[in-house]
Amino acid sequence: MKLITILLCLTFAVSAHAAVGSPGPNECLPLPATKRYISKEFHTYPRTVIFECTYLCNAEDTIHSIAAISNVTISNFEEDARKTTCQGVVVKKTNWGFDFDKVEAFYAPDTNLKELKKWAFENINFNPEANAQEKAKLTKLKQDLIQISSSFITAGSTGPESTRYFLEAGKTLAKIAEGLPMNTKNLDEVIKRIVEPKTSQTNQAEDLVDLFIKSSASWRIPPTN
Repeated sequence: MKLITILLCLTFAVSAHAAVGSPGPNECLPLPATKRYISKEFHTYPRTVIFECTYLCNAEDTIHSIAAISNVTISNFEEDARKTTCQGVVVKKTNWGFDFDKVEAFYAPDTNLKELKKWAFENINFNPEANAQEKAKLTKLKQDLIQISSSFITAGSTGPESTRYFLEAGKTLAKIAEGLPMNTKNLDEVIKRIVEPKTSQTNQAEDLVDLFIKSSASWRIPPTN
């Protein structure tokens, strides 16, 4: 396993010098050759891997260079290959393990990297009238909300009394979906509730709504300190 890991690292190191292009509007693109390990343990599972990559991000045709730190837990060889790459770097399985495949740009706010998320919220216009990627993501969210809200309403209407909160959650999600993609008022209100310190206890329906929005609309949730 030690030899395989070394070979994997060497393969990625060579492949990382593959040419990358430029990010499109509101996108970030990783520079694989900038990857730098911060954690120094490479031979045990499970383990935490911490590494830094530099990304080129485009806001209004101005390219910014941002270094971002990833912190992942890996439990096996495949996760070692797939989870320890810069965001946007794609690997492929081969006869001898894994190899570099390609580099893909991604919508800047659609990240778990706090440095990129912070940059996106400071530089990207989230107005769907001016941002085609945002409109597309909100349109997809609308479709997901319609589907899950219908399931929740059915479950809450036909299930036992203890599941009635599904009905309330379903109605809330359906209301959020109504305005999308252009009207995000109801979505923004839920996100505000999610990120603000809790002053009172939420109910089961609100918890269910918050859980779904945190998962399906994560790109719109601002970074935390």
